[in-house]
Amino acid sequence: MMLCCLMVMAATSYGQQWETVLPDSVSISGGFVNEDNTIELVGCSGNDGAYFKVFEDGQCETTTFPAPDGKQLVLQTLTPLDDGGYFVSGRIMTNRLNDSGELKIIILDEDLNVVNERTIQVAGGFLGLTDGAAVMDDDGTIVLLKTARREMPNYQGSYESRGALFRFTQSGDSLNCRYLLADPPDPICYIHQIQYQKLMNDPYSDQIIAVCAGQGGLQSLLYFDYDFKLTNDFFIDDISLPELSSGKYVSEPHVGYWYNANQMLLVATQKDSDHNVNHPHLLIGKMNREGEIIEKAEINKPDTLFYAYGGTAYANDSTVYVSTRCHTESWMDPYYPCVYLVNTGLEILGKVELWDELDYHPRVVFPTNDGGCVFCIKGTSWYVEPTVKIIRFSREDFNPIPCSVKEVPQETIKALAYPNPAKDALNIDISGLPEHNKYRIQITDALGHICMDRIIRGEGNVLTIGVSGLKAGVYFYRVYNAEKEMIGGKFVKE
Repeated sequence: MMLCCLMVMAATSYGQQWETVLPDSVSISGGFVNEDNTIELVGCSGNDGAYFKVFEDGQCETTTFPAPDGKQLVLQTLTPLDDGGYFVSGRIMTNRLNDSGELKIIILDEDLNVVNERTIQVAGGFLGLTDGAAVMDDDGTIVLLKTARREMPNYQGSYESRGALFRFTQSGDSLNCRYLLADPPDPICYIHQIQYQKLMNDPYSDQIIAVCAGQGGLQSLLYFDYDFKLTNDFFIDDISLPELSSGKYVSEPHVGYWYNANQMLLVATQKDSDHNVNHPHLLIGKMNREGEIIEKAEINKPDTLFYAYGGTAYANDSTVYVSTRCHTESWMDPYYPCVYLVNTGLEILGKVELWDELDYHPRVVFPTNDGGCVFCIKGTSWYVEPTVKIIRFSREDFNPIPCSVKEVPQETIKALAYPNPAKDALNIDISGLPEHNKYRIQITDALGHICMDRIIRGEGNVLTIGVSGLKAGVYFYRVYNAEKEMIGGKFVKE
């Protein structure tokens, strides 16, 4: 039986296009955005599995799939099929506190009628599946990478998480299964306590690429053939920046996206291994096909010390969204969600800070087909109800102000910042800063609101910022170089 209801669009408060508030006891796990910018999501509503369709105006329809008596059904992945239907995977749990469960497969037609469904018990000595899940369409078949839990050998009462690969037909029939469990020296043992995973097609072959990351910064890049035979494996380099740490540190990578045939964007959280001084930073880097980090940069703002990663959405080379949870002084402080707009050159182009949503955690972010993004957040502390909100932004909401650094004749430099007042562009003399090829630029309005905070690369003595998109008024600018030395001042936008 399916139940449908219509959610009401909520009022907005930070300039985004719309915001939809879902009912209490709802959770979102995955989904995608269609070509017409409608959003299709799966998760749960109470104890039942749930499918959500959010239209371009923010209105939402919900369809629920009842869980077996006394259990909870959580839908985790949603994949469109060739016939217009959907392949849905999830897990069945005995209760919410028990995070291990059976694999649930549901095949839906385009009207969301159940065509086929199966419940699959885990094998290989595993107790059940946990909340990790990744899915891909592999030339007409569906491949799932799930996280399975088992009791650790020789450690009674302790548990470990390993990967489990499944292949299905589009009608839901099983074709193959492999539990990624082996003893050394099999490299699959690297995926200990797996937490984050992603599946992708190899651009150069018919192989499957699995990117897996676990606790303590352990991570692997694995290549499988059609039958899930391991054909190659690589450790992923440590992406940490030592200068951000006061001592020993670890990085926990969160899998990103291929943006060309040879490199992937990778986002990671770096933190001190001493939990008494635990100041996570958010990093972004480029990784090649062998797991080597080619380039990396910090996504940070000077007055925020604590981060918790949310999600990454790749639209194109100039439009990548990275969501995070920001704290200012300690983990106990009220936190707020934030979304950064970056490019594949690892430059910060802009951001949106949701100060009105204190103690909401970013869950999922998707790119829309017009360059914007959809951002799902959920209340996760005792300060707020665990309500899910879906917010749609356009790219312009991130104030992607153009910047460039260039060398100009010294006699043409008229002041530290000129023209002032400025109409279209503001030039800032940075010749007084030690030479460097990377700068952070921040602009705030008279009330202290951040209008721009981005990193720009380039060499020269003048930094030019396009200000035509700013409203008329008084603004303040600050420029940092790698050594954190700063110049700053005030300008008027006409």
